Amino acid sequence: MDYKDQELAPLEEKQSQIEDQTIEETQGSSMQDWVKRHQEREIARSEIRKRVRGSTGKSEYFRPAKPKPTIQDEGKKTVAVYARVSTTSESQVSSIENQTLYYEKKISDNPNWEMQEIYSDEGKSGTSLKHRDAFRRMMADAEEQKMDLILCASVSRFARNISDCLDQVAKLKTMHPQKPIGVYFETENIYTLDPDSDQSFSIHAMLADWESANKSRRMILSYDQRILTGQYPVSDSLGLRHTKDGNLIIEPEEAKTVRFMFLASMIGYSREKIAEILTEKKRPTLKGNTRWTASMVASIMSNERTWGDLEARKTIVVDYKHGIVTRNRGQRDSAYVPGHHQGIVTPAIAKAAKLVAASSRSIAKGVFDLCVIQEGSLKGFIGLCPGFAGIDAETLMAVCLDVYTSEEIQKLSDRVRLIGEEGQSNILSMTLSGYQVPSGAYFINRTVPSLTVTPRGLKFNKVCHDRLQSCKYVDVLYHPVLQTLIVRASDEKSPNCVCWVNADGKPVQTLYTRAFSESIYMIQRWNSDMDYKIRGVLRKRGNTSFLVFSLDEPVVLAKTKPASSEAKSHESSENGMVQGEISEELTGMAYVVRMNRDSIISEIEEEDVLNHGVAIENPLIGSVPTQEEIETELEQLLQAM
Repeated sequence: MDYKDQELAPLEEKQSQIEDQTIEETQGSSMQDWVKRHQEREIARSEIRKRVRGSTGKSEYFRPAKPKPTIQDEGKKTVAVYARVSTTSESQVSSIENQTLYYEKKISDNPNWEMQEIYSDEGKSGTSLKHRDAFRRMMADAEEQKMDLILCASVSRFARNISDCLDQVAKLKTMHPQKPIGVYFETENIYTLDPDSDQSFSIHAMLADWESANKSRRMILSYDQRILTGQYPVSDSLGLRHTKDGNLIIEPEEAKTVRFMFLASMIGYSREKIAEILTEKKRPTLKGNTRWTASMVASIMSNERTWGDLEARKTIVVDYKHGIVTRNRGQRDSAYVPGHHQGIVTPAIAKAAKLVAASSRSIAKGVFDLCVIQEGSLKGFIGLCPGFAGIDAETLMAVCLDVYTSEEIQKLSDRVRLIGEEGQSNILSMTLSGYQVPSGAYFINRTVPSLTVTPRGLKFNKVCHDRLQSCKYVDVLYHPVLQTLIVRASDEKSPNCVCWVNADGKPVQTLYTRAFSESIYMIQRWNSDMDYKIRGVLRKRGNTSFLVFSLDEPVVLAKTKPASSEAKSHESSENGMVQGEISEELTGMAYVVRMNRDSIISEIEEEDVLNHGVAIENPLIGSVPTQEEIETELEQLLQAM
């Protein structure tokens, strides 16, 4: 230890002694404080004991509480009864009647009870209050204090939803606190005004809820098993009744209503008009109502059972407590059985009615025939109503080729390849093979007829109407192989005529033709995000005029207008391009191709133009009655209804 350490040692020892003394003094002070507080608490507790023991309460001031309520309390009571069964089966109808007789006797045998009303819900689930009219009426009467007590066979009859059960019982107890209404559940021997019953009631309400959920799971499993084994669940619908062996048979009188819907739709009646006629005729629904709406008609006409098929488990319950139902889109097992039973109408009639409903608003004649020209220069052209939904690309191509022999199809293919420039290298005439002429797209302007094909319709400019001398009706002919569309003047007698003039006499510029347009886009391999404008060429044969549109020479149009900064570059120009149009790079057309194209048109004679073709069975629909046959049957149905 050096000199400095020797000098500091006494100071450190003295400091340590001071700290130890301070700690001892602090501990002593704390102990004294605790003892003092303990003594004060003991004195206070002793004073309380003395005060309580020395108290001499006066009994004349004491008022004991009433006895706990019981079902046997004396005093007059107005008693209501709530009864519920979940189905309308014969056994449950018997059950509700037995409950009624039982409670009528039970109440009449008690001299202190007076019957107020028996509220009965038949065929109602206890999982929700939504459709339980009698229950809601009982609660409304309770608000008006029309009863003092409600009798119910069991907690599960009152409600199977635990929240509803607890909430409604609490509401009865608190809506009039000075005069609460109790519910007595006979099976469980629970009286809700007895405070000792609260826990027991809560447990039974939970069990009722659990049993409801378990029942829902059992039903799902039962449906799975029945669908898997082919024992499909069936039920009654308008015009059909189910049998014990799981079949459906026609109910003749109701079937008249259903058949009228389909036949009327096939000749162009709207669903609103059909509903109006059925209401006027007072035709009953399945539930006996006589007021019809368009949605009711649509619902019946979309039911596959009307044309003999059966779809098992179309819908599923996703929340049994709130009764939320949704379309089954693969969430659970299902089945579709074609030809399950005899239908009220044939599948072809049902499909035809559906296609008419999906057709353009301008359709007024109902089902339209496909008429194919089987001879002459227009052989293979199809006369159709472009607004009818009953066409697609595959059908049009099949109908067109069906009129040709195998040799003719080969010649047609060669001609199409030549027109499409695929066969130019095989052309022998060297003097013409190198020459080109402008594509028809170069000549589109406001002074020539033009047709714009969109995914939704056909748009004709005013020049088309002028060229055909503003005729009221036109026919549309289409050849999917030659990629040619012809519009010819017509009259109302033509089977597939299209009205080209509005009621006010103005030209119809757009024909809504979604199905036909989609077919053209598919055959032409066009981009569905674009519109296509085609130049028309007027031709006359005798007194007949027609416009020819070559669909393989289009100008591609943008569907949106360009930005304002670019607008000037798209303004009207000499070739007639208008603002918002764009075109693919236009190239010339080989001279020989143009010659072949012109030869097709030049071969057309007046008798060809006047040929309406032969009506054939539409492959998309099948065999259906003629319009005359439909009108005759409709008249008979109206007389019988």
